[in-house]
Amino acid sequence: MKKHQHEDENSDSDAEQESSVPSTTNVHPSYSSSNFLLPSSSQRRSISMGDFRRVPAGQTGSEPPSGAATAPSSKLVTPSSSMEFEAARRRLLEVEERQRVIREMERRLEELREVFVRSEQEAVEHGELVARITSAAQQGELYVAENGQRLKKGLRFKRHRPAIVFSSMLGLRTCLPWPVKLK
Repeated sequence: MKKHQHEDENSDSDAEQESSVPSTTNVHPSYSSSNFLLPSSSQRRSISMGDFRRVPAGQTGSEPPSGAATAPSSKLVTPSSSMEFEAARRRLLEVEERQRVIREMERRLEELREVFVRSEQEAVEHGELVARITSAAQQGELYVAENGQRLKKGLRFKRHRPAIVFSSMLGLRTCLPWPVKLK
């Protein structure tokens, strides 16, 4: 029994030595699916090393490890590349902000142009209206200048009109078929 325990301890220490010392023998992987899913202890590496499996010595340089065999924190994402990514992201956000500001300025400029076009149209309309008023005022002045004397004569007759209207009313009163009494 003690002999059996001693052999177990030796096999455990041998396994630890194998995992810490790289093997020098050529390991040729078989192409069966069972070996691919469960690699041997000599082929396994820790996740912190970057790969889940060791590359066999016969395949070094021939093919890069497959995407399924590499950890997400492999050589694709390094601190410098993440800093470059952040810088590129910042520049992209700045460019998008500039484009938004430019679009807003273009929209405001278009509104200003519309305001100027509208005010120009209103000025033309107002100018036409002012021209019509001015021409009407000039025509009125000409009419007054030409007909001033006749208007003065008309004003003289307008003073006597109420008396004429009143006397004609008195005269027409007698023509009515019913009697009208004056108060």
